[in-house]
Amino acid sequence: MLKIYTLVAFSASAALLAGCSNNSSDDGTTTTQNYTSFAEIQPDAATMQSTYTDPNGTLLMWITRATEAQIPDTGGATYKGFVNLPLSDGDLIGELAMVASFSAAAGSIDSSATGFFHENNGAYTGTLTGTGALVQDAPPGVPQVSTALDGPLSNGGTDYTTSLALAGDIVANGADPYGAVAGTADGNVGTDVFLGGVFAAER
Repeated sequence: MLKIYTLVAFSASAALLAGCSNNSSDDGTTTTQNYTSFAEIQPDAATMQSTYTDPNGTLLMWITRATEAQIPDTGGATYKGFVNLPLSDGDLIGELAMVASFSAAAGSIDSSATGFFHENNGAYTGTLTGTGALVQDAPPGVPQVSTALDGPLSNGGTDYTTSLALAGDIVANGADPYGAVAGTADGNVGTDVFLGGVFAAER
């Protein structure tokens, strides 16, 4: 479960907006933040995630997913955010990038996650990558976005074969009707199998 530290809602929102602004490049995409510890990445991840979902990855009551009409039929979008994995010995948080290709027939999404920090064990090196589906007209109860990420993560001289399954929906980010993606993350890091992870990313 994602540990959300006590935050003043207004200040947290302002800080998040300021952080996104500072990390934006001229072409509108978001650059990677140079986090150096779990203590640095955790507040940003918690703030973004708690904007859209509860600690289990379920959309908040006042957050509704984008309708088919609100999602473009062509073009694409890049989303940047975080994925939080509840391992047996503490949370593992990494930076997440999702590149969506919109299509009325069959959209797709390419994802990667890197820059992981563990709550107790420091940095994990390595990058997870994968592809998935983006279904604009998914029926209720079926995620609009589903993607699998795989790869090795290393910590303390040990390599961990890692697989993640992300499932979520496209939601509004302020006035942008398809400005964010959020949902659940399940999988394993080595032999540590978990359910109830979360992810959130904004464009």
